[in-house]
Amino acid sequence: EKEGRWGYADSKGRVVIKPQYSAAGAFSEEGMAAVVDGTGWAFINRKGAVLVRPFVFDNGPDYFSEGLARYTDNGRFGFFNERGRISIRAQYDFVLPFHEGLAAACIGCRFKRDGEHSSAVNGKWGFIDRRGRWVIKPAYESAGSFKSGKAPVTIKDRSQHIDRQGSFVPDAGQDPASGY
Repeated sequence: EKEGRWGYADSKGRVVIKPQYSAAGAFSEEGMAAVVDGTGWAFINRKGAVLVRPFVFDNGPDYFSEGLARYTDNGRFGFFNERGRISIRAQYDFVLPFHEGLAAACIGCRFKRDGEHSSAVNGKWGFIDRRGRWVIKPAYESAGSFKSGKAPVTIKDRSQHIDRQGSFVPDAGQDPASGY
């Protein structure tokens, strides 16, 4: 730390990345660290080069879930891995973190602010795999993450649960004959 700015030194105390960040985290085993520069949050390599600019969540870089975290580029969302490499290019209007190998993704969504929080509204939601391919095509008004093999979705203003193939799954106490 020097004059309120943070940098990095090697094990012998030699400066290897000059103090230039307003916040600086430890380097991961994979060789990247989260920092805050004049543009915002970034992950850098051991030479100080910016690898990726993460989606900011809870006032910090997005959390890794199943080895991937979200990033934004030109208002679009994608995913990067723990080495800072882009795994799924930024092509969606919004995405949720991966759970059980799938991530809810939206096309046509817009952000609606509510105080300090915002939510994705409108558009159509579906689910992508770790390669960014649609596994369940966008058809839902909203979607949540998979848990125990099912995910919450809304279609025609009605809350449902679907399985990994996109088939409706009855909730406990629900009549399976109703189709919902």
